[in-house]
Amino acid sequence: MAPVVISEDIPYDEQTHHCDPLDLNKPLGGHLWWNSLYWTNFPPLAMFDQGAWNEHPDAEIPASLRELNSDGCLSEQYVTFCSAREDLCSTSKLPDAGLKLTVECMQYEGVRDVNWDFPMKQYMPRRDNHQPNDIQSRRFWDNGVIHLGLNAEEFSERVRPVGELDACIHIADKSAVENATWGYYHAVLRIGGWPYRIKRVGTFEGCGTGGHRELTLGICHWNDQQLWDLLEGGQPQNAEEGVRNLRKGQKFWASLMDLDWLGRKRDERKEYDPEVPVEKAYVWFVVEDTIEVPSTGRKGVKVRLLEEGIIPAWMDLNFLQVFAGNVPLGYMNEIQAEDSPAGGSVQLFRSPSDDADDSAGQRKVVVKNRFSKIVFDEPMNLQINDFVDFGWAIHDVSFRGASLKLGPKPGKWIADVGSDEGTVQYKSSGPPPLTHGEGKDKVVTGAPKSDFIYERRLVM
Repeated sequence: MAPVVISEDIPYDEQTHHCDPLDLNKPLGGHLWWNSLYWTNFPPLAMFDQGAWNEHPDAEIPASLRELNSDGCLSEQYVTFCSAREDLCSTSKLPDAGLKLTVECMQYEGVRDVNWDFPMKQYMPRRDNHQPNDIQSRRFWDNGVIHLGLNAEEFSERVRPVGELDACIHIADKSAVENATWGYYHAVLRIGGWPYRIKRVGTFEGCGTGGHRELTLGICHWNDQQLWDLLEGGQPQNAEEGVRNLRKGQKFWASLMDLDWLGRKRDERKEYDPEVPVEKAYVWFVVEDTIEVPSTGRKGVKVRLLEEGIIPAWMDLNFLQVFAGNVPLGYMNEIQAEDSPAGGSVQLFRSPSDDADDSAGQRKVVVKNRFSKIVFDEPMNLQINDFVDFGWAIHDVSFRGASLKLGPKPGKWIADVGSDEGTVQYKSSGPPPLTHGEGKDKVVTGAPKSDFIYERRLVM
């Protein structure tokens, strides 16, 4: 499909050049820009391959960008996470053999499209465990991806040693003409070039007996010297010693924004009572040295990942491919819950297609537990609310921990996967009741079906 390119003109004015962090109208702010980073923050993408552009000048992306850039003004390129995932899924070579890995934790942030509206609904907080799961929404979300925390020790045994992965930490690169107060300001952990935004980072070493240091990073502009002081330990007193990083060899942990909400609360009456503690998704690493990041030309800290924590990965829900950073692991073929009261599994199948030319068949995903079974058709063809239900169904089965089977092909062939069975809850996602007997509690006889939007959820 042809690329979607959005251009935003920002007139420079010294009086308004610096923006207040809470200004909702500041340049490069909002849902789209939250889910985007400057192109140098991503691994090399096929869509920017100049050799392929010269070889196929009439291809959709080169032709579209050439037409859009006819005046030579288009130069500062941002990329959405969605398009970067699609690029890797479409062009990466998958492993020839299947493998099995343990998913320690996962996070999904899908938000359904409802027929009702109210001011600031997208800013309802879900972070920090203080809202019931069914009325929560993150400030900005990404419906198309499930983030996974893979067991690092297994990853080392079955894929490659985690210490050999190229990993570094740096401030997310920006356009050369962009002010730091525009948009969002992130520190990123790059694994194989793929950026994971950092929420917190800390260490227990070099802080005295029983001590520790921890730094919580914001999403708007902050003083990055705080991060360098933590990861480097300040500047050496004697520059002639050649010591570039005083923290070299010390162990740190990082909590990522993509894996900082791992499940609902066990008791809604408590302020903090997570069913899956956030510490389960910590990435542990050792500082190696201060470097210049090749893709950005700016300062960074090279780190070596450890087997003590998790390896962050992502599964694109359209392609159903899993990547650890930019390392392709294959198609999701099956997820089997390991710690769920109702059990549960997710299976990817292919069934014969009515189209004689479609040798790949039609993909179908079956999500089930002891009480329920839900069948989802081809993910790329699902409507938005069915697609979000699809993501949450996978999350509900496996967020406590699961085994993940991966393969070079998208699932097994099957003649017929059946249809929804068992206790499947259909829940209205309209306005919550203001009083008993109103809103969701009130059923209007003869109301048109379009007035209600229902959500398919497994009963756990």
